[in-house]
Amino acid sequence: ADTFERTVIYTSLLAVPVRRNWEDPVVLRGKHLFNEAGCASCHKPHWDTGLLEGLPEVSEQSIWPYTDLMLHDMGQALADARPVHGAGGSEWRTPPLWGLGLVPDVNKHDRLLHDGRARGVAEAILWHGGEAESSREEFRLMPAEDRAALVTFVESL
Repeated sequence: ADTFERTVIYTSLLAVPVRRNWEDPVVLRGKHLFNEAGCASCHKPHWDTGLLEGLPEVSEQSIWPYTDLMLHDMGQALADARPVHGAGGSEWRTPPLWGLGLVPDVNKHDRLLHDGRARGVAEAILWHGGEAESSREEFRLMPAEDRAALVTFVESL
């Protein structure tokens, strides 16, 4: 196999970061609020993988990436006027949220979204618009303690 194929296999077999503090009452409250706000409609929690010939390690597994891997119109605030293939300038693929809480440790910053404009999870949520506007508003209108719990949940993934 050439270098590219070996790299694909290597990255396909990398482990996902382990959830942290998943039994913590604040994390559990945040999980409830995440679902209640409608975040899980795009950041779909659970998937079952299919059969991948030659890689039984990742075949037929239950995974929890918190994504639907679909394109969504995220509104004009996030638009960059740079359509790519079939995606318009305001359309973005839902990123997986697993491991998001480790960004500051790994990358030494907390900048999020496609262009790093958000400083942390709360700001990233507040940049959501378009199809996610109602979820953003649910988050924005929550009491500060509930917003903090939802962020704590996302950071636990």
